[in-house]
Amino acid sequence: MSTEARINRQIIRGLEFPCSPFFTREKIEGALDYSPRDDDIIISTYPKTGTTWVQYIVYEILNDGKIPPSQEGMRGIIPFMEESGTEIIPKLPIPRVLKFHLPYDLVPHNPNTKYITIIRNPSDVVVSYYHFLRQITNVNLAFNDLFEAFVTGKCVYGDYFDNILSWYRHKDDKNVLLLSYEKMRKNPLEGLHLISKFLGYDLSGKDDLIERILKHTSFEYMKANVATMEKESVIETRPNVEKIDRVEFFRSGNTGGKNDYLSDSQKEILKNRMEEKLKGSDIENFWK
Repeated sequence: MSTEARINRQIIRGLEFPCSPFFTREKIEGALDYSPRDDDIIISTYPKTGTTWVQYIVYEILNDGKIPPSQEGMRGIIPFMEESGTEIIPKLPIPRVLKFHLPYDLVPHNPNTKYITIIRNPSDVVVSYYHFLRQITNVNLAFNDLFEAFVTGKCVYGDYFDNILSWYRHKDDKNVLLLSYEKMRKNPLEGLHLISKFLGYDLSGKDDLIERILKHTSFEYMKANVATMEKESVIETRPNVEKIDRVEFFRSGNTGGKNDYLSDSQKEILKNRMEEKLKGSDIENFWK
């Protein structure tokens, strides 16, 4: 990534975290040291793999398909722990749902806690990450710079492939649910049943509830109704930068973003990186 984009770095326990007044070392270390309860549900994903989508599906299952809150309102219900710290935890409804962007080895562990993660085609992750960072940072970020950081594992939250591999190794653990973004986009109903069953909720025969949840967690509904947040609550604003009032958490949600942004040489670089990092696993089947 460009020098301008890498001036300030916050490395904690070997992983790079966002560097802003909203992500303090105290909050991050408190989140990392948290001891989960048996009935906690933890969503931990790499950024831009479908985190917000999974968050809302879990919320809908736990809340009988009620009209979901905005992203702003959701922060007090399913907090982003690296940003919120642990002070909010006693105020949360039971079961508590907590969100992280951590690899398996750093996420707080309890053998009885349920963990949900999701994997997405890396070419779409890097494109989505680029558009999101363009909204929440005041750096004049070029796609080529982010691509270089992504394929070399030098992004905030580290190497994407290391992250998904850390979870892949635990895909057969009874308390870990590893989802495929592409399969859930292709068949949202199947994805809903996977998550609800994992959480211990049987939706069989509850057609009205299923219809409400699918409606409230559809890309179109979420983009129109819930998936925005005031920019000032995400980053520190600085002078002389074009103002963006709201951050969009959903841009297109589609697969195949590499066709619009990746050059032929970048596609080849990413292909080689995947072959190097994912050798010996069938992890690519999650997005094929």
